[in-house]
Amino acid sequence: MSARRPSLLLALPALWPLACWSVHYQARQSTPGDPARPATHAERIAIRDLHDKPGEASGGSGTWIRPRVTRAGLEGNEISVDIDRTLVLSVRIEAGARADILDLTWSPPSAPLCAGGHPVLAILTDAEGELNSGLTERPQVRWERPVVLQGEQVLSGRFDEDSPLLHQDSVVDVRLATYEAGVRREDCVRVPMTGAGVTYWNLKHWSLGGRVSWRRALPSTNSSVVLLGLSAGRWWGPVRIAVEGLVGGTADSSRSDGAPDPDGPHGTGLCFVASGPDCDIVTMGTVALETSGIGWRWTRWAIGWSVAYETSFASLRPVHRWAIAGGPRLGLQLLRAVPDVAGVSRFSPTSAWGFELYAAAGQEWKGAAAGTPVTYGVSLLGF
Repeated sequence: MSARRPSLLLALPALWPLACWSVHYQARQSTPGDPARPATHAERIAIRDLHDKPGEASGGSGTWIRPRVTRAGLEGNEISVDIDRTLVLSVRIEAGARADILDLTWSPPSAPLCAGGHPVLAILTDAEGELNSGLTERPQVRWERPVVLQGEQVLSGRFDEDSPLLHQDSVVDVRLATYEAGVRREDCVRVPMTGAGVTYWNLKHWSLGGRVSWRRALPSTNSSVVLLGLSAGRWWGPVRIAVEGLVGGTADSSRSDGAPDPDGPHGTGLCFVASGPDCDIVTMGTVALETSGIGWRWTRWAIGWSVAYETSFASLRPVHRWAIAGGPRLGLQLLRAVPDVAGVSRFSPTSAWGFELYAAAGQEWKGAAAGTPVTYGVSLLGF
């Protein structure tokens, strides 16, 4: 079993975009394998599986070594960081009293039984027991062949990535030996992995997001606003619930008594970056509770929606005027989604980026209502 690198996993959040993360899909509907005994069906798929090479170990001080035993004793040759990126295809198998797993292959259905396609790089079984870290994925044990199974188990194979094959019909062939009345029999069981009759659901739960947004006006000002935002959310079934924070600024003009000046300059929208003589509102912040989801999906494109309630705080300088407003926000999104696998439910959680058109209604709670209660805007966002 290969050791994980905690330090590398802690650094992974810095690898943006989120396409560097592993993505896990659970089969919601599957087709039985052929022949029917032993019973098999698709269980799950892990895309962009990041893992160490077997035989590597931590040498301390941030170094990694490949240990070996010589006549002089244990030696460790320092190696460079080399992370494999593959995919893991898993099938559930009813092995009965005993089944010896000899080999796995991944191929299109047109390939000969157990004689074509991608050969398995490693055969894995689900590990039992408690995890020792909340940061790592559930570990899997890598076995030498044959892998001896008993009862119902999940059997996985690590394969080289082949994105086109994931978007068409594909099968996993399991070459195995079973025993009945002391007689050994070899078979090749073909398990449909993607294609007709097999559907998947993304197991993504936690989600980080960001947005760059332009809004035509606020309840406290008629000037346009540029906002930068971050969000943290969780998927609950097909719905993402998130808390979002945005900061930004605008240019507005006020008279000496603090009232808005309709004849003054408006709308530069960049005062939070570099203030100037026409920048009165230079700081503002928004906190929003947002619900969003995927309405429809075509391969990698999706239509999304969002409903939020937001509270905005704005301060005006050099005059001392401030405002607090709140109200709902509705959005329609065009997204470039990351399904990665044929047969993913069109409502499944996903990582995506794209554009959102939105309308917002706000009511001034504190301060002078110098803007408009209903406005609109556009955002570039990702999650």
